[in-house]
Amino acid sequence: MNHARVATECPKCGGKEFGKGKHSGYAAMYPSRMSFGSDVEYIICTKCGFIIESYVTKPEKFKGTL
Repeated sequence: MNHARVATECPKCGGKEFGKGKHSGYAAMYPSRMSFGSDVEYIICTKCGFIIESYVTKPEKFKGTL
C-alpha cells in the first residue's frame, strides 16, 4: 500500500520505531451485509503502543457504498 505521508515520530511518546499489525479472527471492516470484508491493518509505535494509522487492505471493496 502506498501512503502519502510516512510517520517518523510518535505524536504520543516521541518514539521512532514502528511495527505493522492487523486484527485477527472476525475483526474486519465490511461495506455491506452482502459482501466479504477487508482486513484492517495498523502502524503502531513499538515504544508505547499508540496506533499511528489504520487502513483497510482492500479499499476497492468500499467503492459505491455511500
